[in-house]
Amino acid sequence: MNRNLKIADSMLELIGEIPLVRLNRIGKHTGCEILVKPEFLNPSGSMKDRVALRMVEEAEAAGRLTPGARMVESTTGNTGAALAFVAAVKGYDFTAFVPADVADGGRLAIMQAFGADVTPFAIDGELGDLAGRKRCQELEAGEGNVWWARQFSNPHNVAVHQQATAREIIEKTDGRLDAFAASVGSGGNLLGVGKALKEHDPNIRIIGVEPASWRALSSPPPVVQGLSGGTMVELQASGIVDDIITLDDATAIHMAHRLAREEGMFCGISSGANVAAALSVAERLGPGKRIVTCLCDSRDRYFFNEAYVT
Repeated sequence: MNRNLKIADSMLELIGEIPLVRLNRIGKHTGCEILVKPEFLNPSGSMKDRVALRMVEEAEAAGRLTPGARMVESTTGNTGAALAFVAAVKGYDFTAFVPADVADGGRLAIMQAFGADVTPFAIDGELGDLAGRKRCQELEAGEGNVWWARQFSNPHNVAVHQQATAREIIEKTDGRLDAFAASVGSGGNLLGVGKALKEHDPNIRIIGVEPASWRALSSPPPVVQGLSGGTMVELQASGIVDDIITLDDATAIHMAHRLAREEGMFCGISSGANVAAALSVAERLGPGKRIVTCLCDSRDRYFFNEAYVT
């Protein structure tokens, strides 16, 4: 978001350039400075706006996404909302395939508000959202006007964080930080920012944060060719993650509530997990250190189901 911009040509110009905010109450006892990046200030409410816009614009530039085309993705929420938002601004139809077990009303309502066609599906023994990915693959192969975003393997999911999110962190800290903590999620934020920070200063600690119920980095599921792997395999092979912190839902939820009540930050459960991890890192590193993390999304998509999910 360009703070000097007086009139934006569209909502897409309000994506990114999010400042860092210091936590003043949470973590004060550690003597460390914990800085958070409130990415929920992006237009659709999450950092996935960065990813969605970059993937769409790169697909347009490559001629894979043309006027009248239909965008599709298998998603649990944030990427779907971001793609729906970008599609609305650019005039594309968008269909989101959502695993029925996480298709709560909040996430569905956000995507539908942007005009998305939301199709819940049953997992039926498939790992994660592979059934939805299979449907996207079939549609793209069978119809000439369908573009599948492939967030799990799209290189721009990583590149936008390496080139933009990390740049903002380095600029706004004058390059001085000791650790960065991020939820593993699709791997893009952790890998992209982690790469850039390690290139800037190899001594910066990169911390991966995982739900206890889905350890995609520490206990990776088997790779299904064309449907899984991608960014996560690259993250595992990169060696940039110095430590993995695993958190349960209760810890993440409790911290999200604290962030709202003690810091005025209306962020989601994965943000709570990130800050809980950052607090743990601060306690380990000791006074005088600076830890940075991201507040991934807004609290509004967790009203129906408070859970720390990737």
